[in-house]
Amino acid sequence: MTGEHVVYRNEVSHRFARAELLRRWRAGEVSRDEVCDADFLLVTAAQYHGVPAGHVCPVCESDDLRIVQWIHGEQLGRMAGTARSDEEIARIVASGREATVHTVEVCPRCRWNHLLTAVTATTR
Repeated sequence: MTGEHVVYRNEVSHRFARAELLRRWRAGEVSRDEVCDADFLLVTAAQYHGVPAGHVCPVCESDDLRIVQWIHGEQLGRMAGTARSDEEIARIVASGREATVHTVEVCPRCRWNHLLTAVTATTR
């Protein structure tokens, strides 16, 4: 690693949409199946690559809620669309590539999931 730090910019927050979706679910406007629809790959990535969220699942109240980061970008080749740790993201951007990092909240128990933020990771 070159010693450069990761710079995160252009953050887009989806927390308002999360709060609105949960409000609609609690009001009975949206079914649980609609909010708990994480696919096998997302649940597996959360279990093996995610970190504890630090709060319970907003749907089933499980304490196993996880935060997982997915990277995307034209410069990433086959790495695009994969779950990565902070350390892996730092190594990738240190090699001169830029990545969009999607931070997703996932509950392996009930399959709740929601995109929290999207941010550009780079060294410049």
